[in-house]
Amino acid sequence: MTSDKRAVLVLGMHRSGTSALTRIINLMGFSAPRTLMAATSANEAGFWESEVFMDLDERILKACGHKWSSRKRMVADPMAVARASGLLNEVRRALADEYGDAPAIVLKDPRISRLMAIYGPALAEAGYRISPMLALRNPSEVAASVAKRDQYTMGKGLGIWLRYTLDAERATRGQPRTVVAFDDLMADWRGTMDRAARQLGEPWPALPPESIAEIDGALKPDLKHHALPPPGNGSWRGFLAARTYDAMKRLIADPDDRAACRTLDLVSAVFRPF
Repeated sequence: MTSDKRAVLVLGMHRSGTSALTRIINLMGFSAPRTLMAATSANEAGFWESEVFMDLDERILKACGHKWSSRKRMVADPMAVARASGLLNEVRRALADEYGDAPAIVLKDPRISRLMAIYGPALAEAGYRISPMLALRNPSEVAASVAKRDQYTMGKGLGIWLRYTLDAERATRGQPRTVVAFDDLMADWRGTMDRAARQLGEPWPALPPESIAEIDGALKPDLKHHALPPPGNGSWRGFLAARTYDAMKRLIADPDDRAACRTLDLVSAVFRPF
């Protein structure tokens, strides 16, 4: 039986336009979590994600031997770790506390890109059908933004981008999903969201004029602080990031593109971060 409740999951690496995408979905009638993270100088328009989930997901990653910036493949089974540690019950409580009985919600914490083994079942258990939206941005721009914010090298930033992107794509393969490029969203949010609705197989709610005006006002050019060419082949990580970015762009038109998925599987097989 199809659930009447719907959860739009915004997945993807930090600094990839996930906040702008989440705000648009929120303005389209999907409830944001109750405990919103405060805006900062790194994101003056707001993150539109919950501090509760951010803290909880970081603790889950730690229990699995990782942190938000880890680049290695997840070896431990996140669901088994979460169940054994009691963190799965915290996920259940957080969903109930942050969203209550809301029938349509939007959930974003970039770490969930690596924790879909937990959130997919937990949301289904709570009665939600899931609509995954994978946020995509030029990895050079993401790495530059992360390097500036966290004093990381560009190489480390590309490595983190690879891990989040590969994990989010693999976790959502085979189900209705859509890939949303940050540049497309900024250039034509209406057309981009219309395509997303077709690929997800569900229409968005009708928007009142005030919501349209607010979305138009939210997508300001100054949201994009870096404009860089995509990664080149000058380094191994740059080469892998470029191949991944090209494959993900093919998934924009066809989220099930077999050739793109084969490329992503090959990158995942050879990506051995240190």
